[in-house]
Amino acid sequence: MVNATIVIDPGHGGTGSIGQSDGNHAVSPTGVLEKDLTLILAQLVNSELHNAADAGGHDLNILMTRTTDVNLSLAQRAHVARNSNADRFLSIHMNGFDKVTRGVETYVRRAADNVNLAADLRFARNIQNAVFTAIRNLDHDTHDRGVKEAAFGVLNDISLGNTSGGHCRACLLEVEFLDVPAVDVLLNTGANANAVRRQIASSIANAIMTDLTNP
Repeated sequence: MVNATIVIDPGHGGTGSIGQSDGNHAVSPTGVLEKDLTLILAQLVNSELHNAADAGGHDLNILMTRTTDVNLSLAQRAHVARNSNADRFLSIHMNGFDKVTRGVETYVRRAADNVNLAADLRFARNIQNAVFTAIRNLDHDTHDRGVKEAAFGVLNDISLGNTSGGHCRACLLEVEFLDVPAVDVLLNTGANANAVRRQIASSIANAIMTDLTNP
């Protein structure tokens, strides 16, 4: 049985920038906002984790940094993990670039200031592999952009409460490039969009459970 606290962070929210967190970034060709889709996916992940807890007899405390269309600073988001002594922290985002670039990528805090880099990388690879596989099974035009390092504030170890030992594994997932028309169809306007969203959420929940049960 797994006993763990998991924090799911839907990226962005609200209408303005707060503490380096902007209200929204990517927008789909049909006008779907990243902040709305990240919240939908986070809620689905929450539901899938509860299902996993019930099915496996696990004791999971699942928290979300936001449940409505509000924005929080990057530090406030991380502090949810710190204040709950979380075991895992996942921030969910959608990419946007040139309306052509495709793929799934996952980030950990850069090595220069990451107290548990190896553990974060293991967690990130579980997430990356699961989400890429789920999307690849639905759309062969996606790409595995891999696990990368960056100085994202939401992954700051001090803000997460990782002052010694690196208790909380954390990563940031960019599900796909929302500004690409094919991705918009896959996730938003296609006949199977709701099922696709749930499959992605299920893959995320399964990856979190894998990381918890095989640390």
